[in-house]
Amino acid sequence: MIRPMTLDDMPDLIRMGKKFYEESPEYKRFSFNEDKLHTLGHWAITEPDSICIVYDKNGIQGMMYGMVHEQYFSLDKSAGELFLFVSQDRRGALIGKRLVSAFEAWAHSMNAIDIRVGVSAGITPDRVVGFYKALGYTSNATMLRKEL
Repeated sequence: MIRPMTLDDMPDLIRMGKKFYEESPEYKRFSFNEDKLHTLGHWAITEPDSICIVYDKNGIQGMMYGMVHEQYFSLDKSAGELFLFVSQDRRGALIGKRLVSAFEAWAHSMNAIDIRVGVSAGITPDRVVGFYKALGYTSNATMLRKEL
C-alpha cells in the first residue's frame, strides 16, 4: 500500500497535485505548472536524498514528498517534508499516519537525526497541527510571509 512513486504514477500524482493546489488558499495564488511537477517527480526518483511515497490501494489516495539535507552548520542531517496530501474523501482513514510513518522510517535509514514538517498550505491548519502533535511532533518555529 505504501511505496515509492514510479514514473507510471506521474499522471495520477499531477492530478492529485492539482487538487492540492486548488484546495490550498495559500498556494492557489500562484500559477500552476505541470512541467514543474514532472521535474519534481523525476527528482524524487533519481535524487538519493529525496523521496515521494504514495498510498496506493485501488488507486493513489495520498502522497508525501520529502528530503534529507545536512544542517547549514553541521554534517548532521535533518529530514523535511515538502508536502503531505491525502485525497479529501480519504482523510481520517489513517493514510496520512501511514505515509508519515513510512517517511520517518526512510529518514531514519538516511541517518537523519530529526524531521521537520510544515503546515503552510492553509488546508485545515488546526487539524493538521493536531495530527502532527498526535504523532509526537512539537512546534519549534514560526513562518512569516509578506506579499510583494
